[in-house]
Amino acid sequence: MDSGGGAAEGFIRIHQALLDQGVESVAYVLKSKRSYPFIYNARNLLNPLQYMGWALARIFAKLKRFGIKPVGVYDFDAEANFPAHTIIQHAKRHSEKWDLILVHWSGGFVRPETIREIAHALGARVALWQVDMAHVTGGCHSTLGCIKYQTGCGACPLISSDNLGDISAIQSNRRAVIWKDLGATVLAPSSWSARQAKESFTLHNLQTFIFPIPINLNIFKPPSRSEAREQLGLPLHRRIALVRGINPAISYKGFSVFLSAIRELESQAVDLHIAVIGDAGYMPSGLKHITFTELGRLEGDAAMALAYQACDFFVSPSINDAGPMMVGEAMACGCPFIAYPVGIAPDLIRNNLGGTLVEKTGDMVALATAIKSYVELTEKDLLQRKHAAVEIARELFSNHRFTENIKNVISK
Repeated sequence: MDSGGGAAEGFIRIHQALLDQGVESVAYVLKSKRSYPFIYNARNLLNPLQYMGWALARIFAKLKRFGIKPVGVYDFDAEANFPAHTIIQHAKRHSEKWDLILVHWSGGFVRPETIREIAHALGARVALWQVDMAHVTGGCHSTLGCIKYQTGCGACPLISSDNLGDISAIQSNRRAVIWKDLGATVLAPSSWSARQAKESFTLHNLQTFIFPIPINLNIFKPPSRSEAREQLGLPLHRRIALVRGINPAISYKGFSVFLSAIRELESQAVDLHIAVIGDAGYMPSGLKHITFTELGRLEGDAAMALAYQACDFFVSPSINDAGPMMVGEAMACGCPFIAYPVGIAPDLIRNNLGGTLVEKTGDMVALATAIKSYVELTEKDLLQRKHAAVEIARELFSNHRFTENIKNVISK
């Protein structure tokens, strides 16, 4: 997809960064809602007969899996049946030979066998962008604490299976064989993601590079904080935290832990205002000392940047996440972060500045303590952290740095 979540946004940023730096980049999606240069909806490349064949095969694959009701997002390779020759023919109209095929989140679109066929036809190397856990497992994009991805899956709890040779084991083994035969490379946006890849059955043999998804630093930049607050209707003279609101039932995003931390802070009479972006309706009622503004779903980088610029710090309560990209975005806008040591967060600390890591992962009291510490920081200390956040972000997230990293992967 070209929209609809962090993975889609990251995909767009990678493509745009390469184009910005003069690299010939052509991208394919299965679903599109927006118009970007050189991003093609693959379904539109099919003629009517091809489209009918693809759609019917997809329906049949879904019917075969009808009795399996997975928890969260689970990718069955049988549903990822898009024909390789369509993409090959279209790509060759741009160039007969390509240097790199970057596989982002391809669930439900193309299976590893398809990637192999495309790579051979275009003479290209293959790199797997480590989005969440999608490439390291036998089908799920978040393991929810399961470690079977380290031994090849099987008896998958997310599909309520007790069969050691189930679809998760079959897919895990098939993916491991194909990626190894192709000599694929893993591109991890963080040390945490790289560690998951090295521990996994499917990717442990592959060379791994670590560098983050780029950020448009012309949009995500330091603010005029008072102007941003006025535009968003936020209080001008209070300490403000920013958080993404999301269904607390999605456990790995950690919003339920954040809500518990807020109740703990309320019991301590901590004076704090919270700006919530994303889903509304989950913040607790009846608070006296802690107030909040629900900004709703913000569309586009400029709207997101304004929210970061208006706030003093960003709280990322995720307990299993390859990013989130919001951490880097916040830093670029002079908004230091509080996060558990997952995803990209541990890679972004310099001299204990730019952000704060909360030990241990999922600890509600420790999260509440970290938030309180930011409320109580002097203006001088907070300003130092904000400046450090901007400097770190500009060092790590530029389009130029990302493109140089990609060129380095190709040259290895």
